[in-house]
Amino acid sequence: MTLKLAQGLHFHRYRVSGLVLASELHLPELTPLQDQPVTEGPEILVRLAGEGHHFPKISDWFLTMTLPDGEPWLSCGRVAAGSTSNASYLLHFPGLGDFLVDAAGQEIACKAKPGTGEEALRHLLLNQVLPLVLNLRGREVLHATTVLTPAGACAFTGQTGSGKSTLAAGFLLAGYPVISDDCLLLDERNGRIAAIPAYPGIRLWDDALEALHGAHEKFPTTAPYTTKRRLLVPNQREQFPTEPVPLARVYCLEGPAGCHEAEPLSPPSIRHLRRRDSFMHLLPCLFRLDIQDRAMLTRQFLFLDRLVARVPVRQLVVPPDFSSLPLAREAVLADLRTG
Repeated sequence: MTLKLAQGLHFHRYRVSGLVLASELHLPELTPLQDQPVTEGPEILVRLAGEGHHFPKISDWFLTMTLPDGEPWLSCGRVAAGSTSNASYLLHFPGLGDFLVDAAGQEIACKAKPGTGEEALRHLLLNQVLPLVLNLRGREVLHATTVLTPAGACAFTGQTGSGKSTLAAGFLLAGYPVISDDCLLLDERNGRIAAIPAYPGIRLWDDALEALHGAHEKFPTTAPYTTKRRLLVPNQREQFPTEPVPLARVYCLEGPAGCHEAEPLSPPSIRHLRRRDSFMHLLPCLFRLDIQDRAMLTRQFLFLDRLVARVPVRQLVVPPDFSSLPLAREAVLADLRTG
């Protein structure tokens, strides 16, 4: 289906996770599509809701996510029946903003709370809302940071703070492009699993930036509610691939992120995971919007079963010390060369 842009409104056009997106909200994190005609319809449309616009009431809050300290972070709900034919889900970030998503995952309406700037709204849209919308559109999305190597795409999964982005940043500074920070769209092509590049950019804590780059103040912040900054390197956009690439490995990271005293430090280790263990490790890493949608859950389970049958999954243990990152990178590259 081709979406029509509203007359009189200015939309920026981008490509993200293989889709053309048109947005009233300027998204400098994405590369603009300046060479395509304006008449070509986007696949996802992002609109800004004005202050006087009220979103419909929710009939069912079916999902609530909290931060580690117990504070509510995200609530997902269904729009009350009959409120509007276009809107099916409301994603509510307390104190920050709301995102109204239509049933087909084709249109997103954004409304910031008072005091929430465009920077925070962009971050929520790209890293929180868009992965859930992709899932709603029938796609499978892995919470993973991914780098491109000569052997193919290499995805790192793990709990928050496990060091996914820090390890990937070490690859980036060694010349291996990062193709996803948090959200990796996966696709099946000719019996193989392909990784769809998301957008250039990776976010790091200040201590990781200091260790890897020697400074952090010169890098832009990502949102007011986090101290993470966006790592920028020369030719980052030019080296970013636009076509799908084969997914070569998935590494499940173990161990905390950051630099902590631990003696003696063991070298990084890689262990093969059996198919059942791989399935259980990756199941919590899949994005899903409507957790009560049985057809979607069945689709995800079957896809994940095919994924772990076709792509080797490893457990990667990296010592909690930034000096171990080069060793971890070389261990991963050596494992990838084993075929």
